[in-house]
Amino acid sequence: MKKYKVNGGWHNVYEPEDELPEDIEIATNWRDAQVGDWVRADDENVIQVLRRGTMLRAKGKHKKSAYIGTCTGTFPATSSAKMDTSRRQNIYSFSGKSESESVLTRGNITKNEIVFVQYITAGMSPKDAYLKAFNTKNPGYANIKAGHLLKTERINTHMKKELEPVMEELGLDESFVLKNIKEVILSSEKDDTRLKALFKLSDIMDMEDKQKTNITQISGAVFQGFSDDKLEEVKRPKELGE
Repeated sequence: MKKYKVNGGWHNVYEPEDELPEDIEIATNWRDAQVGDWVRADDENVIQVLRRGTMLRAKGKHKKSAYIGTCTGTFPATSSAKMDTSRRQNIYSFSGKSESESVLTRGNITKNEIVFVQYITAGMSPKDAYLKAFNTKNPGYANIKAGHLLKTERINTHMKKELEPVMEELGLDESFVLKNIKEVILSSEKDDTRLKALFKLSDIMDMEDKQKTNITQISGAVFQGFSDDKLEEVKRPKELGE
């Protein structure tokens, strides 16, 4: 038997080998169960229904659909849905993911996020952009949430799209970046500066082993390399420009 705490109370999950208390009656189908009913989940464990409600559906013949919640998660009460008793990180969402994890992994960009990106590309700080794009007046909260968004692929992809016209007007493209990194590698007198540039170039080229710098020739210009002592001293330098 497993126990999980929800809202200050402990709730049991009985496994197939556990002996059920005599006062527990198991509902026929968990999808039809009401709050307080005990049901057998699809993983054969017995668990109690703690919540039941309805939600609006964007598609389908039926506009409303029921769901139930337990001490381990929330599940749509549809004929095709399956319910198990594995404990979710967030027991109140269908995905089971925490809010921050959902924000990081979601693929589609929202209208508020598009506005957020537009404010940033216009020169506004991430914190101020979040305050203007989302319904919050808390600077600390906005700063944290803006940081989460800037780590997501969808935000970075849309930001790059927003900046494309400006970059094109300024002549800042892949060729410009590579030429300037090459110039740093060939012209700098400091080994650590050249090493940083080489690591940045290896990132761009998606080289597999970023701890070994075996680039000896770039666009026809020979680079003599670094001493073993220097490579041992510098494991992974900071980003170029830091």
